[in-house]
Formats: sequence, structure tokens, C-alpha cells
Amino acid sequence: MSRQGGGRRAAWLGIFAAGLASAEQGVTDRSIRIGERSAFSGPAAGLGIELWRGAQAAFLAANDAGGVNGRRIEYLVADDAYDAEQAAPAALRLLRRDGVFLLFGGVGTPTILKVLPVVLRQNASEGLFQFANFTGAQPQREPPYDKVVLNIRASYRQETRAMVDAFVAMGRKRIGIFVQDDAYGASGRDGVRRALAQHSLRIASDTSYPRGQTYDLSTAAQLRLLRDANVDAIVAVGTYQPCAALARDARNAGWTVPIHNLSFVGADQMLNQLRREPNAPKLLKNLLVTQVVPPITDVSLPLVRDYRAAMDRYDPIVPKDVGDQSYRPASRYSFGSLEGFLNARALLAVLQKTGPDLTRKGFFTAAESMGKFDLGVGAPAELSATRHQALDKVWFTYATPEGWQGVENPAGAIQ
Repeated sequence: MSRQGGGRRAAWLGIFAAGLASAEQGVTDRSIRIGERSAFSGPAAGLGIELWRGAQAAFLAANDAGGVNGRRIEYLVADDAYDAEQAAPAALRLLRRDGVFLLFGGVGTPTILKVLPVVLRQNASEGLFQFANFTGAQPQREPPYDKVVLNIRASYRQETRAMVDAFVAMGRKRIGIFVQDDAYGASGRDGVRRALAQHSLRIASDTSYPRGQTYDLSTAAQLRLLRDANVDAIVAVGTYQPCAALARDARNAGWTVPIHNLSFVGADQMLNQLRREPNAPKLLKNLLVTQVVPPITDVSLPLVRDYRAAMDRYDPIVPKDVGDQSYRPASRYSFGSLEGFLNARALLAVLQKTGPDLTRKGFFTAAESMGKFDLGVGAPAELSATRHQALDKVWFTYATPEGWQGVENPAGAIQ
């Protein structure tokens, strides 16, 4: 054999050995493949893209620092367009075509409901699990799916309880809702009902809109029902386009009732939509969002400082072959990308604890033995065999023409 031929054979054997360094899917001695199916097209694309941008910044920073136990993160994505029927096929493409180690991130309740049975089946056969989905809904927090999902964010029940308690403390007890007509909206409605029941109250008016509704459509019919019921506060459980339309239509009708949105809404996208209107300051009045990450301006927190530094350095942009390119970030920082960054940091922490002998079983064991750990958000994080949600903290924010402002007591932000 020639020296050149022997060199080729040695190089090929080296590559083959690297691929066999671990029998675990998605793991070699040099890399870990992470897969995310999410909304990269359609009217909710801003949610998926911002979540991806923050996670990508965290993974790039980790790779530039040497990776995790010597392995680089390969971050692969599949677009499900926030369409429940596309979610499971997108997840299966990542698993079968791309051979990912785990499913990470992803946007939405209707979509995760279609993916959870896939995860449960493949957990039984191959140890698969879901890490840090972008929803606070209950299904992945309850049997049988709670055992195959690791959540980072607070739940919708915790968000709605925080806001309902705050409204009631202000004397606002006639609370109406505006919800997306699907599993996400149902989860939010359930949270509001439970929170109100703690005060011996009921929902004063229940209105909804179809998933996929865009900003150009009127919400006048829902507002008429809410106003006729004499509600003194609204909880909106939706995405940024219809929820921005609700605020626009209410304010243009001269109604300044406080409107609260869950974190999933996409606060920055909603604010940017309303800022384009000539009377934007009026539209932003009494507009509130509960967040599951701290304000992006709070640089007193280590995670926020690291996030801003990573976004300044990398400013990730979704590749041209992903999604429909309908969404472009309006600014470098957002609540969505901060949540993606936080989720990725949590994942990296568990990977680090697992050690160099990386398997799905070993990762899950490491996750359940994390106990209390610090993610740099000023609130304790904890994972264990009986706790598959790392954070419980909910932050209040309110809209201003300059951006979202954090506030301890939302009563001070309502005029």
C-alpha cells in the first residue's frame, strides 16, 4: 500500500472511530447534536426565531470556550410553523434524518401536544426526552409526560395566579379573558379560573379568537362582549399579532382597561407592532406582560450581562434556508431570545454535570441530581427526581414608548 493510501485509510479510520466513540445517537467524541422543531415561518415566526437566536448565542459562546467536556454543540432545526399537524413530523425529521441527541426548545402548546406522544414512545425504547419547551401549559408537567420532559420556565398557572392576585389586590374583580381558541388558550383559561376560584370569583366574560389571526383583523366583537360585561381587567392568552390588535382596538375605542398578557405573547414583537401606529403612546397605556425571565435591561444579573455580551458578539440570524424569512429582529435584545439563552445555559449546565461519558440515561440522571443551582437570574433554580421545572419566578413588566419596564407591583404601572 502506498504511503498516500495508508494515510487515507488512517484518516478514514479516525473519522469512523470518532463516530463510534459513543453508541448514543447524536453524540461523538467531538460533538453533540441538539434538535429544535419550532415556528420559523408564519404569523408566530417571531417567537421561534427569537428563542433560537438566544439559544444559538449561548451555544456559540460555549463552543468558542472549548465546548462541553470537549464536545461542540451542533444546533439543528426544523420548521413546524406553529402548526400542530407539522410538529410531530418535524420532530421525527430531527430524530431520524439528523440523528439528534435530544429535543430542545420549540414553541407552543398545540405543537408540543402532538410531539409528547412521540417523546414518550421513544423514551421507552431509546431514552429520548424533551428539554425546555417554550410553553407554560400543564400537559408536559403532569402524568404521563412529566417524566420525559424537563421544563425551565414557570407555568401558565403561576403567571395567571400572579396577575389575578395583583388585579384582585387592586380591587379589580371583574376579570374577562381573550384567549386563543386552542390548547394554549384552554390552558390559560384554566389558570385564570383556578386563580379566581382562590378568591371565590369567576371569569366575568370569556372571549376567544382563532389561532393564526393576524394584526390587520378587528377584535371589536370580542371587545364589545368584554365591555358589555363591565370587566375591569382583561387577561389575554395569545400571540403578539391578535393581542396587539386587542390593545389597539380597545384604546382607539377610548377604553383604557388594564390588559395583561402571558409571557408567550412575544412582548417585544407586540410592542414593535403597536409602535408603528401614529398614536402609539395611547395604545400602550395599561398594557402588562408577566415574564418568566428578568427584564433584558437588568444588567445587575449575571445571566443578563452574559446574554447581552453574547448577543453583541454573535447577533445570530436564522439561515436563509430556514422558514419563510418573514420575520426580521427589530432589535438585538428581546425577552424571547433571553429565554432561549437561559434555556441553553440550563442545558449546558446539565451536560457539564453529566461528564464526558454522555448518554441519554446519564444526562437524565444528572438533571435529576442537579438540586439547587444558580442560573444567574436572582431566583433559585432546582431540578430533582420529583421536580422537573427549574424556575418558579414570575416578573411583571409594563409597556412604555421606550420599551418594557420591570415593576414589583403592577398597580403602580396602571393609570
